[in-house]
Amino acid sequence: MLPTLRRSELFSLDFVDAATEADVSAILQSPGELVHRRGDGLPLVVTPNVDQLVHLAHQASPEAAAIIAQAAYVLPDGQPVVWASRLLGAPLRARLAGSTLIADLWPSLLADSRRVFVVASSDVIAARVRADAGVDAALLAPMFPAGNRDAISSFADACAEHIVTHRPEFVFVTLGFPKQCLLIGDIVERCRAQGVALPLFLAIGGSFDMYYGIKQRAPQWVQRIGMEWFYRFVQEPRRLFRRYFVQDPYFAVLTWREWRKHRAESPSQIRPGQAE
Repeated sequence: MLPTLRRSELFSLDFVDAATEADVSAILQSPGELVHRRGDGLPLVVTPNVDQLVHLAHQASPEAAAIIAQAAYVLPDGQPVVWASRLLGAPLRARLAGSTLIADLWPSLLADSRRVFVVASSDVIAARVRADAGVDAALLAPMFPAGNRDAISSFADACAEHIVTHRPEFVFVTLGFPKQCLLIGDIVERCRAQGVALPLFLAIGGSFDMYYGIKQRAPQWVQRIGMEWFYRFVQEPRRLFRRYFVQDPYFAVLTWREWRKHRAESPSQIRPGQAE
């Protein structure tokens, strides 16, 4: 029997409230996965962490925010998000990390010969995926900034053509935020225009880098105490200093605002751990 999919509303998003990433993986692979999609939402898995929630709050990319708001599965990929949920009276049972999800989901899909397609961020990932899943399973993304809509649109054409031809069940997009959300939005438009049934999209950033050992992930004990971000910072201090020490502390302000909002609501309006 599949685990019940529950959700908690936080930061204007419906976060999946599951005990483990394996529970989410089982639901995504299920033939009955469609029953968990909401309204006119997208068949899309997103994994917002603290950094992404800060960007969304600052409305840095309204288009990406609109895509995330439609996602059928919003996973809390950040221990501070889980801690904040407990303070806010809508407790999430666990952090659901994209990297852990992929480590469970990807080998299962390969073992079951499911049709997969990966938008790869590097030659190395593309080569690894093709070795595992076949020559048509990966397409290397060109280098382009998130603000270059022409480049995103052009690459979306190539991705949509691949999907129309090969009809994958699962599409993994391994670019950064907000590029991967913008690309997925454009691909969805093209697939719908051609009347093609949408696959399940997974916006999973650098998770394949961790899965294939291209980048080293923090040990389990570091993850458990919520310090994986610092482990990453030590590996790339120049690139990550501004993110972690200038931008992301704003998450404390977001949590305070969310607490005030919840205080203003009646108890019946707060939906901790609401099951579908």
